[in-house]
Amino acid sequence: MKIFFYKSILVFFLFLLAFHYSFNFMAKSIERRISSNFSKENIEILKSKIKDEMNNAINKDKFISNEDAELINKFIDKLVNDLNKKQ
Repeated sequence: MKIFFYKSILVFFLFLLAFHYSFNFMAKSIERRISSNFSKENIEILKSKIKDEMNNAINKDKFISNEDAELINKFIDKLVNDLNKKQ
């Protein structure tokens, strides 16, 4: 009976140890990804890309198709109507 008890404690301890290491590894991996994606350098790169795309859109004669413009207009009208109904 003692051997069973000792083996059970050993298996439980090893399970906790494995869970601890795997969970910490996963948490640290996610934390590294988040910190690398939202670093100041990447945010500045993203800002410059957005500004470039905005400048490209401004320089074009027509940067949105008629179909997209109608869809956006209908969506905005629907939002305005729903907001007016709430008041």
